[in-house]
Amino acid sequence: MSEELQVVPYTSFLGTHEGIHPIMLPEVYSPSGSQNGYIDKIGRWKKIPGYSKQTASPITTNTGGSATRVRNLFPYRKTEGGSVTRQVIGVFDDGVDEWEIWFSTDSGTTFTFISDFGAGSVGAIADMAQYRDTLYITNGVIAPQKWNGTTLSGAGSTQSPTPTAASNPTAGELEGTYKYKLVTVKSDGTRGRGSITSNVVTVTDTQIDLTWAADADVTVVGYEVYRTTGTGAYFYFVAYVNGRTTVTYTDNIDDLTILEQRPLSDHGDAPPTGTRFVEPHRDRLWWLGTSANPLRGFWSDLGLPDSVGASSYLDFSDAETGSDQLTGGFGGFEGMLLVFTERSIWTVSGTGTVIGNVVDFFRTRSNAQAGTVAIRSVVKVPEGSIFVDERGEPSKITSGAVAYLSPYNDIRIFSGDNDTVISTPVKESLAQINYQHRAKIHAFHDVETGHIVWLYPHGSATECNRAVAWNYRLGTWSRWLALPFASAAVLDALGDAQLILVGESDTAKGGYVYEWWDGNSFDGSNIQATWMTNTIYGKAGENVYGGRDKGVQAVPYTKRWRWADFLIQTIAAVTLTVEWFPGHTPEAGTATGSKTFSPNDTTRDTTQTKVLLKTTAGGGVYLHDEGVRLRISDNASNGSWSLEQFTLAFNILQGLKRRSQ
Repeated sequence: MSEELQVVPYTSFLGTHEGIHPIMLPEVYSPSGSQNGYIDKIGRWKKIPGYSKQTASPITTNTGGSATRVRNLFPYRKTEGGSVTRQVIGVFDDGVDEWEIWFSTDSGTTFTFISDFGAGSVGAIADMAQYRDTLYITNGVIAPQKWNGTTLSGAGSTQSPTPTAASNPTAGELEGTYKYKLVTVKSDGTRGRGSITSNVVTVTDTQIDLTWAADADVTVVGYEVYRTTGTGAYFYFVAYVNGRTTVTYTDNIDDLTILEQRPLSDHGDAPPTGTRFVEPHRDRLWWLGTSANPLRGFWSDLGLPDSVGASSYLDFSDAETGSDQLTGGFGGFEGMLLVFTERSIWTVSGTGTVIGNVVDFFRTRSNAQAGTVAIRSVVKVPEGSIFVDERGEPSKITSGAVAYLSPYNDIRIFSGDNDTVISTPVKESLAQINYQHRAKIHAFHDVETGHIVWLYPHGSATECNRAVAWNYRLGTWSRWLALPFASAAVLDALGDAQLILVGESDTAKGGYVYEWWDGNSFDGSNIQATWMTNTIYGKAGENVYGGRDKGVQAVPYTKRWRWADFLIQTIAAVTLTVEWFPGHTPEAGTATGSKTFSPNDTTRDTTQTKVLLKTTAGGGVYLHDEGVRLRISDNASNGSWSLEQFTLAFNILQGLKRRSQ
């Protein structure tokens, strides 16, 4: 009895055509067996275009002309005065004794030197945050800096005169431990920045004398005096001292009275030297982590991003996370600030209003099982994104979420309380991350193609050299090789809504900035692209056991795999090889048969190629197995190609339900 020929199309058409064909091309795609390709908007598997130099020659250090790597790139956009100023801020590190900040006004084509922070910052990874028209920069070593588009300076501002406190033996209302601050008042009604905190004075039922030096600014007309309660940490208004040259005050106001006054709103202190991370959230900046306090985060005064108070902080630790360290913050998440450590995620809610000696900020440790290795790996995920969870179930994100790379070498999404692993299809690739250099991992969001891309150091590499990309529109994953990028930035240019710049990680090549997704090569080097399927079992047809199994995956049946017919679009000349394997073959296994061919190289031409799935070239027997795997690879040329669809033909062999013994 002859077996019915089963023909199954695997197509690229999505959208309104989804119901026409039985199986979509992305459904059979194996990310672990494929490389340097992606699923595009209409479901085709396509070779990545590559990248090309944006800077004509590598940036060398201003102080000595040393070769560099591009450790950071950040888009800065200034709108002051009604006009838009676009800049790219770059950090260039020579790995020896120079760590320099430069800026570009032409989307990374040329750069201008700003400042060198020397050997102490070598190897440091900067964190940057823009608040209105000012960019703030930290790196865990230097005093935080700010950039206004023209000048780089230390964060913070000139403070009011510092008061000195001393006990007055006269009997009075004060009992406890007290600290003071002054705020200057000018003739136009504006206030200066809060002073440095006074010395600490402890008294019992006495008064306290304050003295200070007169402010040199002749527009100053007086001083506001602020004080803590005897057991508190927050400052409240005590009194106004009239006259610039009046430089003494005796305090005898009891604690209950000042608690009814306004709290200090401008502490004036600069963020701590060595701050590691900075993050905007609800009209404040949060300054997170130092070597001395790796789990402490300071919040700025409202509307004053580089003005903080010595007591304006939260510690993100509990009994289980005391040995952890902060890895960054993510603001504006469902009205909350997310604070990451390596092993946990914390949420901060509230307004920061001071009531009594309590501040209205509430920190909560979420139920996430892991935090992130690097804040640069955290990316906001669009609502409606598709992913496959640990159980292999497809899911859609229906609320706000972020995706990030955890210390367990997987990528997770966090939606407010729990985390879910989404990177199972590329777990073998991520398992090769060089854990020692995990802090260098970073990600970027390519809106145009619908991908979030994570770059990581693979194997023994000490810098990022590979990437995995999540297509959140389709829920598929891709592996991209030979990407030596230490940094990335997505910006809007004058003539482009989205421009992706990436920075060279190898000092041997030098400080180049590249445009990603440009050209058809890796900066002139050939791209090796490979597409491979998961195991395909086919579907049962009309005549298999009376049609009982029609339309289901024919896993138990042995098949005679006959032929595959491919539609391939080429944009430039390329030679392709099609290979086929038994269904159980691993990605690195030996092919049963292969065919090499060159599609038409006319621009955007489509070629149809049919291959017979025989076990030997030129006339063997057809492949017999429950399943089959297919692979297409190119000859590592610079040509571009995409797989639009293929059709697979096979016979289900009657009576053979089990694998051969």
